[in-house]
Amino acid sequence: MAEDILPLKGTIANLNWFDRQRKHYETPDQIARRFRLPDDAGMRAFCGGAAAVQGRDTVQFIRRAPGTPDGTWSSLFADPANAALWLFGVDWELRPDGKFELPQASEGMAREGRITELEPGRLVALSSPSGGVTRFEMQDASGSARARRDVPNYAGPITEFRLTDRVPEGAGVPDQLHETTSERIAQPGGAGTHCVGVVADWHRAATLFQQLAFAEAKQYWPPELAVGLDLEALVAAYAKLLAAYHAG
Repeated sequence: MAEDILPLKGTIANLNWFDRQRKHYETPDQIARRFRLPDDAGMRAFCGGAAAVQGRDTVQFIRRAPGTPDGTWSSLFADPANAALWLFGVDWELRPDGKFELPQASEGMAREGRITELEPGRLVALSSPSGGVTRFEMQDASGSARARRDVPNYAGPITEFRLTDRVPEGAGVPDQLHETTSERIAQPGGAGTHCVGVVADWHRAATLFQQLAFAEAKQYWPPELAVGLDLEALVAAYAKLLAAYHAG
């Protein structure tokens, strides 16, 4: 049964997949470093926050952080300076059918489009002219035992943040820029699926969001989660995980 486990199906499945790649004499830290992750704690933190694939064209990231959905919305969506810190320098008209621009988005990501769904404090969806959609959803998770584990030593309200990105139908590999690597622009699932670098970029954005939410609440952010900010490590890990997922 263990051999049937595919990566990107959850924390335990991802950890099992990493573990199966090891040689018998490797320690957990050696396994992690072989995948450019800093150590075993970093590998576990990466797997805990890794993308979940929801069909060939869609990935989702879940983060939990201190605060209410309304408060998180006010500080990290409605505040332009804070929104730009985690969302690729976003400049948007935060209203239905408002325009958005992501000037710091990397190759393969939509840099402009329209806000097609908006419920302040709960939901905003960005749609690109090519047909891609990115949704940001928030809900109260104060009663969740998992959320309490993710935000330890904290008795206040907790928000669950979901970032879901769907690529356009038929999306292909973007033109390679001189500063990119073949690993970054690889598209293991073929046309209509995510490139490795795009998944890594959204993973980093979700982690930045969580880090900022912890800072706004003046709560301790576990240092092992910083692996989610290391693009080199994320690209290396997703190059292997996405390839294994689509091959399976």
